[in-house]
Formats: sequence, C-alpha cells, structure tokens
Amino acid sequence: MLLPCTLTAQQYIKGMVVEKDSNTVMPFVYIINKSNGNGTMSDNEGKFTLYSNADDTLICSYVGYAKKYVPVKSLKANAKGFVEIIMGQQMINLNMITVTSFKIKPYERDYMNKIIDESKIRKLDYLGSPITALYMQYSKEGKQIRKLAKIFEDLFEEEQVQKKLNPEILARLTGDDNINYEAFRKYCYYISNYFIINHDGVDLYSRVVDCYKTYKAEKRTR
Repeated sequence: MLLPCTLTAQQYIKGMVVEKDSNTVMPFVYIINKSNGNGTMSDNEGKFTLYSNADDTLICSYVGYAKKYVPVKSLKANAKGFVEIIMGQQMINLNMITVTSFKIKPYERDYMNKIIDESKIRKLDYLGSPITALYMQYSKEGKQIRKLAKIFEDLFEEEQVQKKLNPEILARLTGDDNINYEAFRKYCYYISNYFIINHDGVDLYSRVVDCYKTYKAEKRTR
C-alpha cells in the first residue's frame, strides 16, 4: 500500500535509511516499534518495511550511531511511497568509551550475534554450500556483513573489559578520582583487553595497581 501523505492509522510502512551528510543508504539498521517491540532491519539497499500505528514511535539503532526516535506521524512518503529516515553521523570511538555500565540490550545482542554468525558462512560452508560461501566472500553484501561483524565483535570484547576494568573501578582501585582512564590504558599497554578478559582478582588488579604507581611517578617527574 502506497503512503500518499502523512501516515495515519495503522500503516504498512515502506522506508529507507540514509546517512545525514552523505545521503548514503544504510544497510543493517535495526528498526523497532517502541509500543510493541516488533522489529525489522534495513536490507542491503537501506530499505525496510514495518507495520505501525500513527501514534507509535520507531527506534532506529545502528551500532556506532546514536539511536534515533522517530514518531510515525512525522513521517511523510515520497511519490514512490517510501518514507526516509536520516541517521546522524555520531560514531562511537571504542577507545574513548568512559561509561561505567556498558550494556547491550537483548534484541541488540541477538541481532549482533546473527550478523557475526552470517559473517562466518564463508568459513563453514565451503563443502556444504560452496556457492553461498563464495557469495559471502566476494559480494558487496558479504563484505558489509563481515565489516559489521568485526564492529560487533569489538563491542562484545569491550563489554567484557568494562565489566572488569572501567573508569569507576579504576578510580576505586587507585583511590584517584581524577585519573584519566584512556591515558592510563594507553600507558599500561600490556594490561591489554586480552589480559583483562583472561585474568581475575589479584592477578588482574595487582597488575593494575603496580602500573598505576609507575604511571603516577612518571607524571610527577615531568
């Protein structure tokens, strides 16, 4: 059903997601109806379809971009019946995350795991499905999925790190409320994400405190 004007009542929404500055289409954007939790994702051309009521709000989510809340009644369709949702370029720098509670919502986690699993088809299906494997390896869509999967894997890794060593935990360990988390992590490079994830308790936190002493001593001599 085409949408000739502002959406009213229950509608079958046909839409497209694009970037604000470049007007580039955005595949794999997760779009959910806030009122009932029903969701979909944009396809390789940035297009999506979703049922919704006029008083609903759509939540558009893409890892690395800020969530966008779009009232359905504000959407207007073009001559082809498509509404356009524009996502602002507000990229998250994983190295600059300072939140004390790094949380990935269940529907986001399911979506991220799905993309990661799809990215591994080329590794798993050469014998069972060589055509699928070759498509995933060499197609534009396959490359996009692998790129997105890498972002998701990095976020899952950061989630594990934040549970063990985030700015709040670091401040409590060192007694230094003004410590710069990013500067400390850069200085103590050997306390890597891998080390943090694979060590606990005394093994981890004694190493952090020892490095903090050196870190502070060097700052005082400058």
